[in-house]
Amino acid sequence: MRYSDVAPIPKQMTIVLGLSVVGLMAFGLALSYYKNILFDRQLAAMEQRNLRLKDDIMAGHRKLQYLQSAQYKDKYAKENFGLLRPGEKLIVINRPTTVDSTLGALTLTPEEEEAIFEENLRNIRVVDQWKLYLFSREKIESLRKKL
Repeated sequence: MRYSDVAPIPKQMTIVLGLSVVGLMAFGLALSYYKNILFDRQLAAMEQRNLRLKDDIMAGHRKLQYLQSAQYKDKYAKENFGLLRPGEKLIVINRPTTVDSTLGALTLTPEEEEAIFEENLRNIRVVDQWKLYLFSREKIESLRKKL
């Protein structure tokens, strides 16, 4: 009787099973590494947020100190109640109001008027645009004339 492999299938199954275990371990390692990267990013984002919150708290603390200071109380009393300390004088400076001539003569080119009209139409829902177009074209013209 010749020697032959008695059980080639169990050997193959052992090899496949071993490779599967190694593959799953490699997958687990990659997954763990990915989770660590995500955790590091989240930790960095939290540190940035904590720094911003710390800055906000410090700014609020400085503002609170200012609001509790004698300088602010004096300013508040002068502005809101018209109170003055002995020896102080009140000077009111009125600046004449001037109308800027460039704002009064605001003219639009036809292209700019059309662009504004189209932007106003974009702000209207599509269904309402169709209703305007199909049933009340005079309203479209009134929108155009309002410009």
